[in-house]
Amino acid sequence: MTAVKQFAGVALAISAGAGAAMAAGSNLEASGRIEHLNPRGHHITVGNETYRYDPRLTGTPLRRGESVRVVYRERRGLKIALQILPAA
Repeated sequence: MTAVKQFAGVALAISAGAGAAMAAGSNLEASGRIEHLNPRGHHITVGNETYRYDPRLTGTPLRRGESVRVVYRERRGLKIALQILPAA
């Protein structure tokens, strides 16, 4: 019986850790037109949402009014763009 309890405790700890890792690693997506672009401040506004981005990671130059798809992750209340892709 003790072995079963130990196994159950280990299984519970592993599943809780895996669930937290899955939640932390989830990427979100948004699409829309670029409403505002601040290259110096590294901010882009798509629709009503503002994202921070790294200009070195964007493959193409960004322009206001362009339709894009943003893959982002929320971290400490900020939305960090991982990819900014042209909308299909």
